[in-house]
Amino acid sequence: MTDDLTTALRAMAESGQPPAMDVEHVLHQGRHSLIRRRMAAISGGTAAVAATALAVGVLAPAGSAGHLGGVADPASSSTTTPAAAVTTLPPDLDPHDPVTVGWKFGYLPSGMSAYGGGAGGMGKNEGTVSAYDDSGFALSLQSEREDTVVPGNKNNGVPTEKVPASVPGAREAYWAGYGNGQLVNSAGPAKPFAGLSWQLPSGEWMTLVALNVPARADWKEQTLKAAAHIIRQDHSQPLPFRLANLPAGLTITGGSVDRIGGNTNGDLLIQAGPNPSNAPMVMIEAFKIGSMKIGGAVPPQNKNTCADSNGLTMCVSSPDPEPAPLKAAGGAQALLNKVVSLGNDPANWTTGVLS
Repeated sequence: MTDDLTTALRAMAESGQPPAMDVEHVLHQGRHSLIRRRMAAISGGTAAVAATALAVGVLAPAGSAGHLGGVADPASSSTTTPAAAVTTLPPDLDPHDPVTVGWKFGYLPSGMSAYGGGAGGMGKNEGTVSAYDDSGFALSLQSEREDTVVPGNKNNGVPTEKVPASVPGAREAYWAGYGNGQLVNSAGPAKPFAGLSWQLPSGEWMTLVALNVPARADWKEQTLKAAAHIIRQDHSQPLPFRLANLPAGLTITGGSVDRIGGNTNGDLLIQAGPNPSNAPMVMIEAFKIGSMKIGGAVPPQNKNTCADSNGLTMCVSSPDPEPAPLKAAGGAQALLNKVVSLGNDPANWTTGVLS
């Protein structure tokens, strides 16, 4: 995913196009950009923009009156002496859940709950976890090894500087800055957001994006505190649906779920064939009825078979014509019939995804 992110950022930086994007959909779609790029390459189409949570921070124009506070503390330092290793907990895995996330929050501000996340088969340490509160403030944490700041870039949508930050135990820490110490970008359709990156004692990089920052006056302090208390643990991510009897020839390669603004948005990515380098990809999508259109989350050339159930629209999206393993199993409709919606409320989601 990080390779896709870097490629996408550089492409945007060189394009000169004024970027604009819905931050809520980017957070979800970015988690499976690697798979979507492969799908586009196989079909001969143009790859969708690969975006992760921090990529949101480069897609809304900076350098405008839309900036909002968040100027860096000049006394803060970009480097600190590692105080201790990140807390590590034993795995908490359900063998019936195909989505394993490698990180979690050890601290969240009062009123926030963590119930979203995803991974796409890039290794146990990869993935994203998210937390939300009723005000609309959100935090999205992900393992990230690539630098998304592009010094000297002329496209106003891309961060151009590393603004020093202090995260206890980090080798290096910085906010993605947009010039003159600005940390928050609020231009375009996205709600104001800010991105923090830091390097763990192990050498791994992490990214934490704060969304809708006007909802919390103390967003900066809370983001830094959450970063200082992350936990390394492989754990199963609850999903808003179950899937019975995955047909032969189909292999789940990843998945994700988020609920920004109270709207569930989840998926599973399914390889339709034995060879991961060229097999067509099928997607199971779930989203709150009326909250979005499936066309925004899947390749436009795909065939989408959908039905509403228990507050969610459930879809199977596949290449057209259908891949042989899917066709042999009765097609998209037969696969959709095996999916059971668990609704929009995270309290009803399950790690027992595969029956």
